[in-house]
Amino acid sequence: MGHGRDGLLQDDDGGGGRGADPVDRPSSSAASPHGVAAGDLRGVGRGDLQPAAAVAKPGTVVNESLVQQLADCGQDHLLEDTEALDPVTLERFERQLEAIDWEALRSLLDTWDGSWARVVEPDAVPELPHLVRQPEADSEQARACGEQRIADGRVAVVTVAGGRGSRLGSDRPKGLLPVMPVSGRTFLEHFAACIGERSRRAGRAIPWLVMTSPETDGPTRTYFDQQQHFGLDPGQVVLFQQGTRPVVEIGTGRVLLSEPGRVATSPDGHGGLLEAMRRAELFGWLGDRGVDSLFYHQVDNPAVLPPDPLLVGWHHLRGSQMTTRVVSRRTAEERMGVVLSVAGRTRIVEYIDVPQSVAAAGDGGRLRFWAGNIGVHVLDQQVLAHASGLPWHRVDRTVVHVPGHGSGQPIEPGAANAWQFERFIFDLLPEIETGLVVEGDRGRDFLPVKQSRGTDSLESARAGLLALHRSWLEAAGTSVHPEADVEITPSWALSAEEVLDRSGSDDAVQARTVFE
Repeated sequence: MGHGRDGLLQDDDGGGGRGADPVDRPSSSAASPHGVAAGDLRGVGRGDLQPAAAVAKPGTVVNESLVQQLADCGQDHLLEDTEALDPVTLERFERQLEAIDWEALRSLLDTWDGSWARVVEPDAVPELPHLVRQPEADSEQARACGEQRIADGRVAVVTVAGGRGSRLGSDRPKGLLPVMPVSGRTFLEHFAACIGERSRRAGRAIPWLVMTSPETDGPTRTYFDQQQHFGLDPGQVVLFQQGTRPVVEIGTGRVLLSEPGRVATSPDGHGGLLEAMRRAELFGWLGDRGVDSLFYHQVDNPAVLPPDPLLVGWHHLRGSQMTTRVVSRRTAEERMGVVLSVAGRTRIVEYIDVPQSVAAAGDGGRLRFWAGNIGVHVLDQQVLAHASGLPWHRVDRTVVHVPGHGSGQPIEPGAANAWQFERFIFDLLPEIETGLVVEGDRGRDFLPVKQSRGTDSLESARAGLLALHRSWLEAAGTSVHPEADVEITPSWALSAEEVLDRSGSDDAVQARTVFE
């Protein structure tokens, strides 16, 4: 996912781990009492996916209950031509089919209405009920509170790392790509350094949960092992996988095959965190360690220095159950989630769901709906543990697939041909009693890597980090040569204030330098 996609609603990560680019906007359903979305698959319902009599051919899928399930759900086309599969592939295919909740998929398709946009008009307003604007006079109190919470062992970090670097020209997990401008450290190496330094200061190991996807799990585990967990205690690092959902054809609802003997699937979005943590029994694991707050962020924003004591402190001081950091959106069309209020409750919706007539309105050049979600939250562990199923969102994708088991020739469509279904973590907001929004500084808090070039690319993120770290040094009186690239590592300083304590007017930097 990794909107991924926590509120950004456009990238291939966010816990999503998607390899295909979006062609159209996502929409969402209301959740049913069983955690399955409600609403009509643009004309595809139970009447279009007619049950058929279960027929299992000799030498093919032998699980008669599974054969009947597929027939009842109108997905028995998946059993056609399975005699073309070799025994090993057939056995693997049958295991994959058995692991899918076919009734839940049928309910999702039957009841879809895709009407998420209706929450925006006419009731949405940009005024947020609980908002901390910057600069805020009580920031030092909040930071001190957060540092104490971390030192008391009440905070863990969740990093959503399900996305590959497909848009960046790499098949590797995005977390394994080099991002730091001088040292060349990877995303995960950088976050490990942050957590390691904050653990050292706290005098205790901060638990670090890394949510992968099926595509990124193996390489990410290998990377952690090869790097010896970046010097962290292996017992403080937990890798766990998010779930997946079958990919279905637009208009028919038929599940697609990615290759002979394999159902096409996609990660279930960063909102799949809840179920993934339950499957991995992480709520109990955290509770046993006294953790009650989770600092949540996405892997592709190197500006994050987890866990941020300022955000943790505001969360605790204001009695919040979910705290969200926002920055000012550049334009009404910027592809990031819009934070707004509906009936007195904070919500995050996709930018395109805000009518253009109001999206661009504002005073003095500032957007009326100005607050953009950057996918950085603090969450109450108990709220997550007891949350019911989040609503499903539907995303149009261009998905390469094969027509059947007997043909390995892939079909490469020229337009969106498939629906993927995802959940978003920010859909917790309307369900909680107390939420908080904290405004951040865009140049300090949000340097996303979403594209191969231009805005929100590796190049722009590195340039942003160089400018940020240069500004910290120069504010402390250090002279930095105009052509000298500088990088400040977490072990040297984690803020401009800390640089001020370590640097001075007599210092000068003449060449590329890593402060560590």
